[in-house]
Amino acid sequence: MTGSGKETLDAIMRAMELEKETFDFYTNAEQRTFDPAGKRIFRWLAKAEEAHYLKLTELYNSLDQGGRWVFYGGSTIALEPEGEGMQVGFDTNDLEAMEIAMDIERKGIAYFDELAKKTSDPDGKGMLETLRDEETEHLRIIAEKYKQMAKG
Repeated sequence: MTGSGKETLDAIMRAMELEKETFDFYTNAEQRTFDPAGKRIFRWLAKAEEAHYLKLTELYNSLDQGGRWVFYGGSTIALEPEGEGMQVGFDTNDLEAMEIAMDIERKGIAYFDELAKKTSDPDGKGMLETLRDEETEHLRIIAEKYKQMAKG
């Protein structure tokens, strides 16, 4: 990454803060929604954001202690399958929660994309691009569920 090591550490710390805030939002959204499908998606998103936070923590410590990037091959957290006969009937609050979730994911995509562009280390660039791609997948899934909810 261009600039000093402190700038890199500050950027990684900010990414960790964003992941923590996003985890908190998804955890609260899961608790607030009554719809099983919504709970399932918010629970999956919270687990994914927690995994990102832990990986970024590992990266921060590695860079701080030895200046080395860590390998990140992507998340292995699977979305739980929907239960048979599950009724989808979200109310307006659930739609609003999904809109906020989409906005959060868009911001995460932009942040990781910007960090990746500033990173000259191939391992670092690969890690940040993988994180960005996972946030893009989160956005796709949320948008798909949002469309289903809006029709419902």
